[in-house]
Amino acid sequence: MKIDANSQALSKILTMESREYYHIPPYQRPYSWKEEQIDQLFRDIEDEPSGYYIGNILVTKHDVDDDASSTVYEVIDGQQRLTTLSLFLLAIWQIVRERTLPLNEDDKELSDQMNSDIGRRLMVNRDPSAPRLQLLADDAGIYQELIRAVHEKEHPQVKKNRKFYKRYRYIVETLADTSVIADMAALYEFYDKLINVLVLQIEAASIGDAFSIFSSLNSKGLPLTLVDLLKSEFLGMDGGQNAEGESVLEQQWETLIGIFAKDGNAGDASDVDTTALTQFFLNNYDAFESTKKGSVTKSKALTLYQEVIKKKRQLTRAGRPNVYLKELIRRARAYVNIIQLSYHAQDGSLFEDADIRKQLANLKQLESTQAYPLLLLLFVKAEELQMDATRMSIILRTLVTFYVRRNITEVPKSSNIRAKIIGIIRAISADSLHGDDIVRLVVQTLKSESRDEDFGSAILQRPIYEQNSKTTRFVLIDLEQALQRENHVSLSTKAHPLNLNDVLANGKPRWTIEHILPEGKLPDHWQQMIAPDHPEDAEDLKEEYTHRIGNLTLTAYNENMQQKPFAEPEHPVAAEDTHYNRSKRDYKDNGEYVGMRSRLQINTSIPRPGERIEDKTSWTIDDIKRRSEWFREEMLKRYRFPDID
Repeated sequence: MKIDANSQALSKILTMESREYYHIPPYQRPYSWKEEQIDQLFRDIEDEPSGYYIGNILVTKHDVDDDASSTVYEVIDGQQRLTTLSLFLLAIWQIVRERTLPLNEDDKELSDQMNSDIGRRLMVNRDPSAPRLQLLADDAGIYQELIRAVHEKEHPQVKKNRKFYKRYRYIVETLADTSVIADMAALYEFYDKLINVLVLQIEAASIGDAFSIFSSLNSKGLPLTLVDLLKSEFLGMDGGQNAEGESVLEQQWETLIGIFAKDGNAGDASDVDTTALTQFFLNNYDAFESTKKGSVTKSKALTLYQEVIKKKRQLTRAGRPNVYLKELIRRARAYVNIIQLSYHAQDGSLFEDADIRKQLANLKQLESTQAYPLLLLLFVKAEELQMDATRMSIILRTLVTFYVRRNITEVPKSSNIRAKIIGIIRAISADSLHGDDIVRLVVQTLKSESRDEDFGSAILQRPIYEQNSKTTRFVLIDLEQALQRENHVSLSTKAHPLNLNDVLANGKPRWTIEHILPEGKLPDHWQQMIAPDHPEDAEDLKEEYTHRIGNLTLTAYNENMQQKPFAEPEHPVAAEDTHYNRSKRDYKDNGEYVGMRSRLQINTSIPRPGERIEDKTSWTIDDIKRRSEWFREEMLKRYRFPDID
């Protein structure tokens, strides 16, 4: 097997002078990265020094019979990353070409260089019909049209609801945000880092060899981690031995990593959640060790902890070498409670409060990892900072409100959230804040990032299920539970207890999201219902409205309903029917309505005002719009920031 592996910068892969193409073969998946993955790559490039290594691409050469001067590489692995890097370049090119403000001489020079270089990197011979990256059919059409539009300074002629286009627009909005990329110099700095990221290009002689390499690269090996390297540093503090001749520090280290055991047994270090432990070290540094405005990255963490440990070594001379590890153990126990990895009972602690545990569980569902260093600080130093259960509950509910709003509006960007959280931590320290002053700071800071107008507009217009299905499910369940309390309705009985968070034996949730207007290719009856005069427009309407919140509900029978019609007037359900499965509206199991006629409070908004659900026979685009407005009103009430004096 012949393998060539070369570490090279992106500028060499997308070189300006070559006739090299990177072709995505038809057996690959279309572009599928989500916004959080794009954010992560952006932050890595932005935060790390130039020359940051971002991973591998695995290729094999593809013969081109009619063009001996060209080289075509088939991309076996790494196409998602390579596509995203290309979209970053294209977005920078668009921003530069659309810039209308007058530039000073230095900025004009930077702008001209990017304008000149990027087109040659993305296209062979500056030809928009010959993009260097050749994607799969649907993505390729949009990608080529985007390149053409930027090249010719025109608006792209693409369907705006296509996922590939939405991801590109997200990248453009990220790079055009002046709070992220302040000016032309900052844009050029990011561009320079982008084209200098390092990629290991592995070239196999044949497709068979390529798949053998792919299998090997993706096997479940155990690479050296930050945790392994930190262990070496901590044990190097030389803490001596206990009475039994065992290393004191090694005992402490085993206790520390045992807290992150996946089975919840803090005394067992055999199955450690290394990811959670790594994140603990990063969040611990941001919360307690750093005084900087930025957040620590994995690549810098080892060096920074070496400095911390160097300072702690003086404790060795005082005969207390394990003091720091003992403190880390205390913080780690708080951290696993915060992230809900496991529960460590601590008498008299805030974690004993039921509402606090509930709000922490809510935050975990909302993917609120940026808030963890702040929560770690507040829980660990609760007594010193005068954080009682009431104040902590207000802060947690504020964070839940903020993250629901942020995950739906997608404002602010993830990187900006972390910066805001770090800013709060630094302000608490610098101004020696306590108690109500901390609550006020948190509420006011997060509230300033989310306007009711933007939140309400996003509820009406965004495909929130597509952009964040976890938050969508959380909102539907949380709102249902709140409405039941508000309306004094209980759907649970001794015979049939209702737990919307119930989990099946396979670990999957019993209650899932149901699209009333279904996903997938629409049957004729649905095409006629949503576009009776123009059935050819039905698929486009489905793409635009299926994932909006007005089209969503909850059911424990999602797999059974799928493409069924909303109602079936020709074959109606009978009162004596125990089971009925002809329509979504009247779906019945064990004598109970479990479809759109279920007694869920969010389902009361499916019929129009004054209309009964059993009389409703159609579900249209107007219904989705109307019900989205209902959700907007309910969500603006439910996710309202606390009033703080």
